[in-house]
Amino acid sequence: MAKNVLKIIKMRTNHQRHVKPEVDDLKVVIFSGFYQPFLGGIERYTEKLTHELRRLGYRIVIVTTNHTSLPETEKGDVTVYRLPSYGLFKNRYPLPRLGRRYRTLMNKIEQENADLVICNTRFQLTTLIGLRYAKRNNLKSLIIEHGSSHFSIGVRSLDFLGGIYEHILTRVIKHYKSTAYYGVSLKCNEWLKHFGIAARGVFYNSIDSSVEVRLPPDNPYMDKFQNKVVITYAGRILKEKGIGLLLGAFQDICNKYENVVLVVAGDGPQLPQLEAKYKQNPRIIFKGKLGYKNLMQLLGRTDIFCHPSMYPEGLPTAILEAGIMKTAVIATDRGGTKEVISDERYGIIVNESEDDLKRALEDLLAHPSQVEELKENLYMRVKQSFIWEVTARKVDKVIREAVR
Repeated sequence: MAKNVLKIIKMRTNHQRHVKPEVDDLKVVIFSGFYQPFLGGIERYTEKLTHELRRLGYRIVIVTTNHTSLPETEKGDVTVYRLPSYGLFKNRYPLPRLGRRYRTLMNKIEQENADLVICNTRFQLTTLIGLRYAKRNNLKSLIIEHGSSHFSIGVRSLDFLGGIYEHILTRVIKHYKSTAYYGVSLKCNEWLKHFGIAARGVFYNSIDSSVEVRLPPDNPYMDKFQNKVVITYAGRILKEKGIGLLLGAFQDICNKYENVVLVVAGDGPQLPQLEAKYKQNPRIIFKGKLGYKNLMQLLGRTDIFCHPSMYPEGLPTAILEAGIMKTAVIATDRGGTKEVISDERYGIIVNESEDDLKRALEDLLAHPSQVEELKENLYMRVKQSFIWEVTARKVDKVIREAVR
């Protein structure tokens, strides 16, 4: 009799441990290769999704890598754990450094009592760490795909080996059966088919719909570029991002248009080389890494935004940011770009060549009224379909169903 009573008590206790809490008590652990202050599309996605889920009542823990001397643990509205890592490929690929500090941090993460795991980017090792964590704790997991082709660092031999590595890692990841896949664009979902993975839906990369309202009323770029046509590039200064194509095209345009300036915002390994190469041209302005508000103010004064990427994009955040700030866009067909710029009413899609980019720029410079039309049309499209409130509600619905 006593044994039966103890068995019933134990069963009830175990049941109570596995009863899922209400949404206000749900805790989600997000594993992502990089996080703030590292700036990039995936990092911005993680930051904004975290903010919106917090508004919906979730508690969020971020697990990322520590590629500088940042604190290993941060406690606040969002808890952040930064695993020790190696700085390979100029910190472009997060490779956790196993050892005592790694084990200590993972032990702390194990005590977070999470309800669900989200992993950003299938081909980063932080995703494998996240899936193992989910399996140990009997949790469902979501993988959000951010790429649309193999990761590239611009070296053919290393890119070839990287492709093999990505297939091997993906094969390992596919063994975790309690995982659902989502892309930040339909193009990402198409790419997942390359690995024999069927995505369940899209969590679109998005933009904060109220950003233009919350910016300071005085925009310093208005006076600085008075009576100028401003062309802007914003992003990582990498060869694969196409910055070289844009600079080459702009050099020729300078000879035809006296009132045009090019502003380059961002940091990366190519920045010192390009600054030295174009320092004699006063109409090419390198701003370096800008804070978010400063960048949005720059886009608010920009006439034409160029995104000549050759990178395996998911859905470029920069295009959404340009759209919400009413900027005309010229971009290459990478990732989900055509899902935003679906036809010529919303922007111009160009080939990945300097000549094609130059022709598109000259066409817009010769037709200012077309620039204004593109600004308004793209603004309305982004405002209606690519805002974080909409994306977060989709994520919220999937999380609730997964933990129910």
